[in-house]
Amino acid sequence: MPLYVRDESISTQYIMTTLEELGLLKMDFLGLRTLTVISDAIKLVKESQGIDVKFDKEMKDKAAYKLWADGKTVRNIPI
Repeated sequence: MPLYVRDESISTQYIMTTLEELGLLKMDFLGLRTLTVISDAIKLVKESQGIDVKFDKEMKDKAAYKLWADGKTVRNIPI
């Protein structure tokens, strides 16, 4: 099985469906890493700007949601 090493972790280079056909388990750590990045960003915004971002709450502001959905989330704020 083709393998590669990154950050001291060994991973296969087969895609999920091939692994499943072989009877192996594929675990998605990218999702966990993404949640960590989001958590760190929320903490940074709170510490630097005093804004308490509620990422897991329903967004009722339609204009803000549209900006978020369109990916227009960058603001030039000195940190």
